[in-house]
Amino acid sequence: MKTLSFIFVFLCIPQFAFAALKIGVWKENITPTLSERSTSCMGGYGLPLTNPRCGITDAHDYLSLRALFMANNDTQFSLLVFDTTGVGDALINDIRQRVSMLTNKVDVDNLIIAATHTHAGLDYQGIWGGIGSEYRSRIIDIAARAVIQAQSTAQGVKIFAAQTHVPVSNRRGWGIVDDSVTTLFFDNRKTDQPIATLVNLSAHPTILDGNNIQYSSDFIDSLRTNIERERGGMVIFVNGILGDAQFSTTERTIEKANEIGKLVANTILESEKAKQRVMGTLNVSTITFTHPVSNTAILQLQQSGALDINLDDKNQISVDLKYVQIGRYTSLLTFPGEALTRLGLPIKYNMRGKYHLFIGLANASYGYFIPSDEFGQIPGRNTEERFSMDKYAGDEIKRVIDSSIK
Repeated sequence: MKTLSFIFVFLCIPQFAFAALKIGVWKENITPTLSERSTSCMGGYGLPLTNPRCGITDAHDYLSLRALFMANNDTQFSLLVFDTTGVGDALINDIRQRVSMLTNKVDVDNLIIAATHTHAGLDYQGIWGGIGSEYRSRIIDIAARAVIQAQSTAQGVKIFAAQTHVPVSNRRGWGIVDDSVTTLFFDNRKTDQPIATLVNLSAHPTILDGNNIQYSSDFIDSLRTNIERERGGMVIFVNGILGDAQFSTTERTIEKANEIGKLVANTILESEKAKQRVMGTLNVSTITFTHPVSNTAILQLQQSGALDINLDDKNQISVDLKYVQIGRYTSLLTFPGEALTRLGLPIKYNMRGKYHLFIGLANASYGYFIPSDEFGQIPGRNTEERFSMDKYAGDEIKRVIDSSIK
């Protein structure tokens, strides 16, 4: 009798409450229709409002929206990932409001809206011409219904984690970069059939350059397609510490993007052979970051209505970051922009457990976050500084995160 009691208590310990965790996924095609294309622009290249790629009619691969819903007991975490350069504040708020109007079963406070950062997707921020009202209304509805569908399909899962490395480089010349790939594999608890694969790596999806006039998710399309073909289930890609990370190539073609995506997919599939089981309860905490915007170019774009960011009367942004833990060994952090390596890697090292997912461009797209001692210090390069809201934003967000997760 004592043995049975011990077994019962052992199974009830939160670290082993693995069977209660559920996930659901959903995917939608968000490529604009022909009528929507005439009033929408592609984002990612050039200075704001210069040389916009608008009215693009051709698509190489369809742009997608992918939803992941995760729940354990009374705790939820939802993730919506758009194939786009970044998502504006008002659009994020409108999606949350639409979800709340349609259901009370999804916790919108723990709903994260992120971008893959493809530079061959549409401009959801307004910087390069924006999107038309018809398309905007449609994707709000699609996004809300996608997360609801994901919630309705949630089922018990087994979770596994693996880590590997891919050949990314630092485009600002530093000898360090986050070349890691952390992957979570979600399999049906009863049948062991794959349900989803969550891939987190740091790299600009910019194999296709500013001359490209085809909608595409860049190398991400090939990455997702090859894993889904081999493993089954749905692949959700989330970018990481991407501010200065890229795959170096002089070939800016669809063929090269496909080649790189396949290479990464094969590397991830190989890493699955050494996967480890993730067990434990789901915990989500909130880290609020508030900071002034001092970049006059960003302020002017916002004041003219060309840039979708919310500022208070002190020209401050405010955004919630989410810190998620699954058991003791897996943690996930959402980040509201593009962290540079020397900022993001120290944050990642401070996260708990063995497996760390750092999700950039999540819940906001506030440009580059640069350590102040690196700001303006790279000869001949100031791309990241021009799209940074403040010299000290990087230092401050790191301080806030570190003090919260310590």
